[in-house]
Amino acid sequence: MTVRTLLRRFEDSDVAITVYGPPATKTVGERLTTQGIDATWRKLPTGHQNAFAVIRRDGVFAEAVPLTALQSFLCKPMVDSDDSGTPDSDPGRQLLRSALANTLLSSLTPAQLLATSHEFEDRAYRVGEGTLRVGFQSLSIFRSQHARYETLASDTDLDIHVYGRDDWEPPAIPGISFHPLTDTTLEQVWLLAFDAAGDDQSKCALVAEETEDGPFRGVWTYNPRLVDEIMAAVVAVDE
Repeated sequence: MTVRTLLRRFEDSDVAITVYGPPATKTVGERLTTQGIDATWRKLPTGHQNAFAVIRRDGVFAEAVPLTALQSFLCKPMVDSDDSGTPDSDPGRQLLRSALANTLLSSLTPAQLLATSHEFEDRAYRVGEGTLRVGFQSLSIFRSQHARYETLASDTDLDIHVYGRDDWEPPAIPGISFHPLTDTTLEQVWLLAFDAAGDDQSKCALVAEETEDGPFRGVWTYNPRLVDEIMAAVVAVDE
């Protein structure tokens, strides 16, 4: 399995969002369109306070989330400025990510990907065991997350594997194995996969590829079979 093979599986996913709240805002509408998601707006008399979005997949109800969670993800995804701590876990954003799982999004920003990665790292931290495989494109990018991963490794029994182009020699960290890439397959890929020590209910993965125009196109999943496939594919690249 390659990243492109995986992403092609989700190209025909049919996801639509209906927003119940104040009149449509241009920013939210445009950003949903760039993600390849159809959106409609319905006026809610109570206004902003109780505004929410209903997500449907293949015409079937998937989830209802506060409009603020949708706006936060699309317009100003929040991540911790201090990478040494565990990530913030906002219930609204977690519901949104759950509802949009297995949905190919066409224009993801690094901030959106980082917010999702932090949520999955938080899940790995709470589970405390299992294998976490992370692709940083190049090892030098790992420097900005060094303190966060040092905490993950020291506070848990996680077996952490970091992959990236060999452009920097990271310091040794107990619990973390570094894999300089000799194959270009993962160099344009943002990747995180967690096997949760075999607990299917806690497995998760994020895979996105950088496009020629700059944004990433990608998908995240909680499907245990897909997570296992992604884990195996990363190991195969490194062999």
